[in-house]
Formats: sequence, structure tokens, C-alpha cells
Amino acid sequence: MWISSEKVVQIQVDKIEPLEVHLMFYEDISYPLKTTRIVLTGAPATGKTTVSQLLEGLGHTVFHEQAREIISDSLENGTDILPWKNLMGFTQVVWDLRNKQFDSALLETKNFYDRTILDSYAYLLKGNVQPLDNWTKDMENRRFDKVFLLPVWPEIHALDSERMETLEDCIEVEKFIIQAYEQMGYELIIVPKIPVKQRVAFILERL
Repeated sequence: MWISSEKVVQIQVDKIEPLEVHLMFYEDISYPLKTTRIVLTGAPATGKTTVSQLLEGLGHTVFHEQAREIISDSLENGTDILPWKNLMGFTQVVWDLRNKQFDSALLETKNFYDRTILDSYAYLLKGNVQPLDNWTKDMENRRFDKVFLLPVWPEIHALDSERMETLEDCIEVEKFIIQAYEQMGYELIIVPKIPVKQRVAFILERL
């Protein structure tokens, strides 16, 4: 008696153990159930928050940027946990929070991250500061599946009390973000400068 499939052709069943037959026709169904981590990165004022909010409104799991909240709290409380005053102290606080976000990913679904520890690393590169050894290990071990870069967009750039980067600053930050992700082996997908709904569609079509 003979059987056939896409991978197995003309195999005599009577010469194969039952377990071997079972394994031949095993189908990997893990992919649809994979826990996926997707990064939204870019310089300040590039539309990441707007895209994140729309993704969340569509029912996706989104981990939002927390650096602005930390800056706001520091300014209100008069502490020095600010990137322009104490880069290492600020980075440590943000790094720990972003690691918690990574570890909090929902299983068997897509998880979107508005910035990650690699963005923190980009600011260290910009400040010519070496990362701690455990930070380097974190970047090596906590891996993401896709990285989307929202590029600097002069027409939507704006400043506020927590966002003090000029357009020129943002252009410089973007260079270090690209350097940080590429240095850690990621390929960045550039999101076009189009309306937010189209940006979200662009991202979802590439997952």
C-alpha cells in the first residue's frame, strides 16, 4: 500500500512505525498563534502617538510611550530625572519600564510598542554615552519581530512643555535611531507620510 503528500511521495506504510507516520503528517500550526512584537519608532513629533491610538482603537494591544509622562512628572516635582539633565538616570527609569512592557506582551497575538529600549539606546549614542552591560544584554535577548520607522515630517512638527526638540534636533535623533536598530540587526520599514488611516493600513498590510 502506498501514500503520498506534498513532502512524502511513495512511502510504504508497512515499513514505517505508527509514530513515524504521525510525524510525517504533522502540521505546524504555531505561526498563527505566535506572540508578535511590533515596534513603532521615530523621532519626536512624527505621528507615532496618533498611529498607536488608532491601532488601539481597532482592538490591537498597544504599549504606549512613557518617557513624556516621566518628563512631565519630573518637571512638576522638580527632580533631575530628565534626559537633558541626567541622561543615565532618566534612561534607567525608562529602560526598566520598557522592559516591563516587553515582558507584558499578550500571548498569541500582535503587540505594538511605541518606542522600545533601542530608542533609549539611540539617545545614549547621541549623547556619546556607553550603555551598561546589562542593557546591552537586554537588547540582545529581548527581540522584536518588525520595526516601523515614522520619519521626520516637518509639516506636523510641533513643540510643547515636554517635547523640546527642534526640527533640526529631530533629524539628528532619527539618524541615531536608525543607527541603534540597524546596529542590533533590525531592518527598518519606513512608513510613508500619508494620512493616519493609510499609515495604519500600510503597517497592518506588512505583518
